[in-house]
Amino acid sequence: MELTVRTKPNREASSGYTHRVQTVLTQAQYKLLLEIAGEQGKPVSVLIREAMEEEYFKKADLQHRRAALKNLLSLEAPVADWEEMERQIIKGARDG
Repeated sequence: MELTVRTKPNREASSGYTHRVQTVLTQAQYKLLLEIAGEQGKPVSVLIREAMEEEYFKKADLQHRRAALKNLLSLEAPVADWEEMERQIIKGARDG
């Protein structure tokens, strides 16, 4: 399968989509994709975006969140109950 990425804006830019991705499928793959699109009542482009979101983007977001949490937990910052921390934050903001 061949994948080509174009950097010029496409017709769907008004809906927030600004880049076009082109791929080459076998006849069988394309036929099946058209059948699925018809069954679901969605354009092929929507199926592709949904598949990318599910397979790659959500996983990447989860990995980034886990890394951020790991970094946060590694700080070993002192933690008090919320009321005490809130008082300290307000005092710090007031006193500069």
